[in-house]
Formats: sequence, structure tokens, C-alpha cells
Amino acid sequence: MNSRGSRASGPASRGGGSQGTGDARPDEAGRSRSRRDSIESFVIVLIAFLLWSIEAEGYVIPTGSMAPTLMGRHKEITCPECGYVYRVDAEREVEPDPSGRDTHRRIARGTCENCRYEANVADAPSFSGDRIYVMKQGVSVPFLERAGQVRLRRWDVAVFKLPEEPDIRFIKRLVGMPDEVLRIQGGDVWVAPRGGAGPFVRPLRPIEHQQAMQVTVYDDRHRPAALADDPAWRRWAPVEPGSWAEPAAGRFVSAASADRWDELRYRHLILGPEEWEAVRRGSSPGDPRPRLITDYSSYNTDVMPRDRDERRFAARSWFQPHWVGDLTLSMRLTTTRPGGRLRLDLVRSGRSGRCEIDLTTGEARLSFGGRVIGRPAMTRLARAGEPHDLALANVDGRLTLWVDGELPFGEGVSDPADPGPVAPTPDDLAPVRISAQGAAVAIERLVLKRDIYYTLEPSESDYTNLGQDARFDSSAFFRLLSEPDEFRRLVRREPRDYPIGPGRYLMLGDNSPWSRDARAWGRIDQIDPSRPDRGWDDSGRASWEVPESLLVGKAFCVYWPHLQPVWPRLRLAEDICLPVIPYIERMRWIR
Repeated sequence: MNSRGSRASGPASRGGGSQGTGDARPDEAGRSRSRRDSIESFVIVLIAFLLWSIEAEGYVIPTGSMAPTLMGRHKEITCPECGYVYRVDAEREVEPDPSGRDTHRRIARGTCENCRYEANVADAPSFSGDRIYVMKQGVSVPFLERAGQVRLRRWDVAVFKLPEEPDIRFIKRLVGMPDEVLRIQGGDVWVAPRGGAGPFVRPLRPIEHQQAMQVTVYDDRHRPAALADDPAWRRWAPVEPGSWAEPAAGRFVSAASADRWDELRYRHLILGPEEWEAVRRGSSPGDPRPRLITDYSSYNTDVMPRDRDERRFAARSWFQPHWVGDLTLSMRLTTTRPGGRLRLDLVRSGRSGRCEIDLTTGEARLSFGGRVIGRPAMTRLARAGEPHDLALANVDGRLTLWVDGELPFGEGVSDPADPGPVAPTPDDLAPVRISAQGAAVAIERLVLKRDIYYTLEPSESDYTNLGQDARFDSSAFFRLLSEPDEFRRLVRREPRDYPIGPGRYLMLGDNSPWSRDARAWGRIDQIDPSRPDRGWDDSGRASWEVPESLLVGKAFCVYWPHLQPVWPRLRLAEDICLPVIPYIERMRWIR
């Protein structure tokens, strides 16, 4: 597996349009957006062009290390099986051969992260990456003097000069701050003061950053057509038959039982390559077996024809092995009459993060493992007959509730007994539950997302004893995902610590398994007395540290994503379709 780095073709002048080659990946916002979002997109473009000639620099993101936040060169695919729109990395299509000539190679296959159907994408055009604007570090924001100078903070997306080659610009997320030790363990980031003055704690992300870094697990509005008539493969199903009705596909109505909790449960029913092959042949895929949720992403499933001859590359479409327990559930909820209670559970390592709502008063309570945390908060959910957008996140040991875009508990309430790194249990095969007691409610638009997983090394598994069968045999791998007790026997590598000195920072990519970031840099920038022609830095800086002098600025908006082909999509060349329109929905602030 190769990791990806983000670089630029030299420093950009003020208002310039220098192109960056960056690790990037899209976020998974739906194609349909609200009118407000469209207006905000136009405002982004307007502001971006005002700033272009003032204190901003423009870059193009060419690679996928910052996915899903930013898009590198990619193909945008509508899954022929479920209709979900996903993206596949296409950087390798433009990589030259050793002589510098174009290879004309095409990405042949890509896999939908929603239903895991592998499609032929060779004929799909590839698009250049997001065009972004960067506000330079230390400048004042025009027209907003009160905002002060632009200063990079933890979790900001930053452009900086690569320490190994300072003439190259990289774009990553600023995660490690001066005078601390950053630890990567169990897929999460932890920090402690440098010098051992305190314990390691989670540096919680602002909610807008947390949302930007989420990856789709399953969108129930996009069910695979081949399984539509087989209820056994429905991912959302009632625990007790009849307790929830489904009058239309994807719309569930509770039975309003007053004496019991009627539970609707999500099971992670995904088909492996052999099961999809059986479906293609017209055979049964077999009995459904729920599997653990992992750090799976469509963007990393790019397969070329030559990859089939190399076992490691051939596994790209399915081998993404790290279990992820941090989840976010969103839905549309309508209460058809007042009264009753609603309960949402997000299970991580067998321990539930719960939100329970009294639909008579609208009062909501949060709990972890049955223990109530924080104070109750009032919501609008007691208003019968009105549809409400509802979401619950159990991420980084913090429960966050959204009701119609508002945060009744603020940015969330953290678990005072947060167990830290954990392993999956059989309950994590069905990690999401929606329960109603005496409540007449209808729910639809169910979408489940996961948090990113920070690997210890780019392109390497965190597990030391993951055998060859699971690495190269998809049947063995998916069997392992179906057996949490067996999965728990996998041994994680020791956590990695990164001490960071004063005036220095540490950068990581959002697409962690495929990012050439601080974890992978070398020391060719260090002055070597035996090689006076190499190196520029004699400070003793560690390879993962970025000095403040190399910070360029903060990425603040995608002002121009790729152009969007529309009907009749006349093909003029491999990567040129006409007519095209601006992709307004994907113009956005960068979080």
C-alpha cells in the first residue's frame, strides 16, 4: 500500500493560484442540500474572490490524504446497485512513469462504502481536486478587524512547508501543539503536557470539525436493489416482529406499546466479494451475518487491472480492518400524537451511550452505561405533527445531541468513566438501537456515520497478529469481522508517542491509512556533517515536528470543486464531459 502526501508546486504569491498536490478526500454530504446551504455556497464564492486579491492564496488538492474533508483527484460514481454517490481516488491515473511520460492507466474498479458493491469505473471520467483558499498565518481578516489575526489552532486544516523539502507545500490537519506529547492509541489521539506533568486526555474537537471528519457507514435511503426483496438482509429491523411497521421503504412507524420498549435495531449486514459474486450469478448470498464496523472508505478502493496480480493491492477493495466504535446516527422524526418516550442507543464495546426523551415534555437525558450524566435539557420534540431532524453522536467519549440543528446539551457531555481504548463485543454487531415506549412516532432518512481512525503507521495494520489468511483471503477476513470474540484476540501495536517542542506542531491527514504525514517523514532536512550538501535545519527538531516558521496559513473554503457533468453528458475525451455546471453543493467552509 502506498501513502499519499500533499504538496504544492512552489510558493504562491498573494492572490496567486499555485497548485497543491495534496492528500484529500471528500466529505459525504448528500447531493440535495437546503436552500440555506446553497446561499451559503454562493457567499463563500463571493468572499473568496474578494479575499483573493487581498490576503489569500489558492491551491488545488491533487491527492487523497485529507479525505473526507477535502477531495483530491477522483472519480465520482453513482453506485449501480444502491444509487449512493461515492468517490474513488484517481491520483494514480496521472502518475507518470519513471521517464516522466503519461502512462494512460485507468482506475478499473471502485467499491461503494454504502452497499460494498464493486463497480467497473474505468470509463468514468476523473476530476481534479478541490480548489481552496488559504488565509495566511498572522494576517488580519479584511473588513473584520475585531476578529484579530489569523492564528492556527488545534484541528484547523493547515497549509505548511514540508520540513524535508521546504519548497513544497503540504496540507494536513494541525493536531499536535507546542510543549505537549501526542499519543496515537486505539485509533484516537491523546495528549499530555511535555515532561510528564499530567495524564493523557482526549483533545475534543469542536463539533463542526467532528462532523466534517465523519464517513458514511450506511444510508438507508440507498438500499441495494439485489437484496430489496429479501427482508433477512435489511439492516434496520425490529427486535420483536410487529413492534415497528414499515409502510414504505425506509419509513418505520412504532406500535405505540405502552407496556414495553419497542426496539428497532441496526445490524451491520455487509456482503463480501464472494457473496456479491454469488448475487451476480443469480445465487443466494447465503445467510446474513452481521459484521463489525471498520474504517472502510470508498475513496481507498481504487483498483487498477495490474493490481489483481499483486495480493496486497488486490485486497484494496475490502481490506480496511480497524474496528471503529465511535458513531453518529441521524434521522427525520415525526411524532403523530403527544406522549410516550423515545430512546436512542449507540453501543461502543458493549457499553451504551444513550439519549432518552420524554415526548410529553420534550425533556432529554443523556447516560453512559446506564448512569445519567449532566443535567436534563429541553427540546422541541414534544410538538406533535411536526417533522424534526434528530441526531446523536457517541464520539471520543462524548455524547452530543442535535435537534433541528440546535444543540440542547451544547457541544455534548463527556463520559466521566471513559474507559479509553477498548475492543468490540458481540453487542457491537448491532451497535445502534431506536426504542419507543407508548410513543406514536415515524422515523425515516436513517443515516449512520463513523469517526475517522488514526492508524499508528500509514498503510499498515495496527494489529500485530492479523494472519495471512485475513490479509489476503476476503472470506477469512469477513468471517473474522463476524466474530467479535475472535477479533478481540487481535493484539494492537504499542501506542506511539510524539513529543513536540516549543514553537513546533504536528500534522496528520484525515485519511489516516493513506496519508504521508508526520508519522512517515524522515530526517533529510537535518544537517549532516558528513553530507554538507544536504539539510537545512540544525535545531535538533524531531522528524514529525513542523516549526512555526514553516506554517503558511489556514485553509478556509473550497471555492471551486470540480465541474459537474449533466445530461446528456457528451463525452469529448476520457475526462471531459459536456455540458457541465458549477458544483454549488460542494462549495463550503473548511472545518
